[in-house]
Amino acid sequence: MSVERPLPIVDSHCQVALSEARASLLERLSRGEFEHRQNPLKALFYHFERRLGHRLFRRAPPRVAAPRLLNLGCGPLRYPGWVNADDYAFKRALRQREFAPDWRLDVTRPWCCESDYWDGIFSQHVFEHLHYSDAIFAMRECFRTLRPGAWLRVSVPDIRRTVDCYDARTDARLPVEFPHRALSISFLTQMHGHVSAWDGSLMSAVMQALGFLEVREVAHGTGVDARLVMDQEEKRRESVYVEARKPA
Repeated sequence: MSVERPLPIVDSHCQVALSEARASLLERLSRGEFEHRQNPLKALFYHFERRLGHRLFRRAPPRVAAPRLLNLGCGPLRYPGWVNADDYAFKRALRQREFAPDWRLDVTRPWCCESDYWDGIFSQHVFEHLHYSDAIFAMRECFRTLRPGAWLRVSVPDIRRTVDCYDARTDARLPVEFPHRALSISFLTQMHGHVSAWDGSLMSAVMQALGFLEVREVAHGTGVDARLVMDQEEKRRESVYVEARKPA
């Protein structure tokens, strides 16, 4: 026979606070604060924008003095002496002046680049914006265009960190505060145009399957090739870092 437990006594001030919190949550959820919806027309425009850009602007990367280092998916972060590459985002280029990549590149299409060309490739928070099939294609192009013995360094949002925070297995805080922990999973896997989720194990397995050697998960700010350690401090808490070397 079960005994019904009495409900805790909640005073009027607590009841008002709880009511306001519930209303605030419903308002935030209702206006889509924690979701990403791709407008079909916008998605179609983006598809043709990339294809048109690939046809009109497909060219080899600009020549730079050695070492040849590629910042893949640079966004507004342009490193002096590097080739800073990003896609054909015409609207973004008009809206954001600092978005001016040296090399316009659709990573999901064949790269107009010689094999064995780059002395190192760095990519920060790019692959989560690609479907797995496109990510594997881009990684394969990284392998082809890297010089033998050169290193690839990749960072992506780490799904493990989000899950650990959800399960309260870590004291690490995520970059965004969530009123409910379930929203953190949705935010990582769906917001900002994210279409794939990664951890160190999956990224390492893909690299190994493509032929990379010495694949390893490393800490923020550390790496075999110091030239490629360009990690942003503000992305430390949410990221996993994996590096690998093309066989000599």
